[in-house]
Amino acid sequence: MIKQASSALALSLIAVGVSHAQEAGRYKMGSVDLIPVLNTDFLHIDNVTYASEQDAEITSWVGVVSPELRAVTELNGNEIELGYRLERGEYFSSEADNYTDHFLHADGDFVFSERSRFTARANFEDGHDDRGRVYSNGFGNALSEPDTYKNANLDGTLSYGGLSSTGRVEVSAGYEIMNYDDRPEVLGFRDTNFLRFRDRDYFRYGAAFYYRVAPSTNLVLDANRQEITYDEQQQAERSLDSVENTVLAGLTWQTNDYTRSFAKIGYTQKKFDDAGRDDFSGVAWEVGMAYKPVSYSQIKIATSADTRETNSEADYIRSHDYSISWEHAWLERFSTTARFAFATDDYEGQPADLREDETTKITLGA
Repeated sequence: MIKQASSALALSLIAVGVSHAQEAGRYKMGSVDLIPVLNTDFLHIDNVTYASEQDAEITSWVGVVSPELRAVTELNGNEIELGYRLERGEYFSSEADNYTDHFLHADGDFVFSERSRFTARANFEDGHDDRGRVYSNGFGNALSEPDTYKNANLDGTLSYGGLSSTGRVEVSAGYEIMNYDDRPEVLGFRDTNFLRFRDRDYFRYGAAFYYRVAPSTNLVLDANRQEITYDEQQQAERSLDSVENTVLAGLTWQTNDYTRSFAKIGYTQKKFDDAGRDDFSGVAWEVGMAYKPVSYSQIKIATSADTRETNSEADYIRSHDYSISWEHAWLERFSTTARFAFATDDYEGQPADLREDETTKITLGA
């Protein structure tokens, strides 16, 4: 078993552009509102590469600067938003972990009538995996720089039924592309043949039905299907292509004006095209609560269980996540965040490579 622990102490500053002649944080340019945002973080991480107990750990302070610009307008009364964000991370004691990420997004909310609406979101990320995470899990110190990738996705949801109606139906679909940058600096740290075969596409679709049983309580039935297709296979007879089906049932409810909760439990199945791989079927859940007793303070609790794509010779990863966080705004421009997260990843399917990873992360921000 591999056990990993990482903690971070963060000091954060968020600055939003202010124009005294118009709404704070928004600059009018004709029919478009421009919203500039600057996020800065200063963190201390005691296990940068998520090294296991047997390997040397790297400790470092990290400075992160993330400017963002959003443009918001309306089209026939429907809000459209475009945005770009850059994130630069500098590790003071570990230059090999420095990174620069780019994010683009486009959102649209379209209301056709009181009963029907459509939301769409497109994202593009030129991002990275930290050393010791995902495909470098267990090999972080051997990697000379972060592993990088390009990810693009498009999702849409069509809803029918008013928010206060007895019944409401939502139908959704999405497509996602995940491509890693196969650079020599990355491919050398592990089996090159294995790393070449990790680019993949996701096609997902599903439906949810909400039935109001009380003024603030809804029954929900959620069914989703996801088809995962890899661009290439390392071994033609050992395909990782698979289909995931998930059905969840539960409740969403609002106990009072400051407590919102949801709880869904059900069944998930992951079936591979290759009969030689181990399929999975078992319990899945999504549970969460947001408690906001005052407008400037909120506590969130969440847990989930699902399957994820393998980053080793295993067939898949069975994951369980738990987290609790507290956000509090002490002043108009000063807030703090405390978050504790614990996750377990069970690698299933290949006896020679079975393992269990445990990751604990504590974050304090101000």
